[in-house]
Amino acid sequence: MKMVNPYDIILMPWITEKTLEARRVSDLENNYRENNNRIEFIVRRESTKTQIRQAVEMLLDVKVAKVNTKITITGKHASIRLAEGYDAEEAALKLGAF
Repeated sequence: MKMVNPYDIILMPWITEKTLEARRVSDLENNYRENNNRIEFIVRRESTKTQIRQAVEMLLDVKVAKVNTKITITGKHASIRLAEGYDAEEAALKLGAF
C-alpha cells in the first residue's frame, strides 16, 4: 500500500459551531451524555475513506475509528470519529485550529 501525503488529502479543518460541539466527549458529571469525539475536515474530492484515515492518523498521531464523507457546496467533508482512548479536543489543539 502506497503511503499518502496527508497534505495532498486534507485541505483544511472545517470549523463551525456544530463541529466544535462534536469534538466533546461524554462528561456525565456535567450532564453531557453524547460521545461524538469527532473532527471534520475539507478533503480532496477524489480522496477515498482509506486515504483520509491514513492522512489523519499520520497528521495527528491518533487512531481513527470511523470516517464518514459527504459532498456539499463547500466541498467534500470528512467527519472523523477517533478511536477509544483518543481525544478529538487534544487532536484539534495539535492542529492549532482551535
